[in-house]
Amino acid sequence: MDGLEEAKGILVLAATNRPYAIDAALMRPGRFDLVLYVPPPDLEARYEILCVHTRNMEVGSDVNLRRIAEDTELFTGAELEGLCKEAGIVALREDISAAVVCDRHFRIAKNSLNPALTKAEIHRYSSFMKTSSSVSRGHSESSSEEDMKKRSRLLPLSLVRVGIFSFVLLAAAKYFIMHGQETERELAIT
Repeated sequence: MDGLEEAKGILVLAATNRPYAIDAALMRPGRFDLVLYVPPPDLEARYEILCVHTRNMEVGSDVNLRRIAEDTELFTGAELEGLCKEAGIVALREDISAAVVCDRHFRIAKNSLNPALTKAEIHRYSSFMKTSSSVSRGHSESSSEEDMKKRSRLLPLSLVRVGIFSFVLLAAAKYFIMHGQETERELAIT
């Protein structure tokens, strides 16, 4: 990230779900300057994620995606995607020629999955305040009690930094997708 020549117009974004594995050198001042914690999806976001992952799936009239969203409080977007795929697999296991995924398939799939996040982790990440000790992180991978305590204090800072980059990356992707569609339309008109 450092160089002998000054580079202008370059933006580096990073995202991780393993912030404890980030090298301390990347967390020094002047590296990643902006950090954002992206919380797990709320009810509306979970509902939208479920809609996206079921749009190419024939779901039964008994499937209530809003209720499924309410029942999957700590699920991440990837876990919701897995839930939809698993519901489809459950339907196929029941009947190999199944054309519809019913509510019972979603319930069976949901009962076999557990969210990776806990409320304690979310609280710890969201209530983090940057301290001077967050910059001087140790490199050791030992499993001593002191190192584990240090890592647990630093984990939320990493998530906050990573979250900002995730948000910016998503915004940039949306911009480029929309800009690309406008260019296609302009070419089609001419």
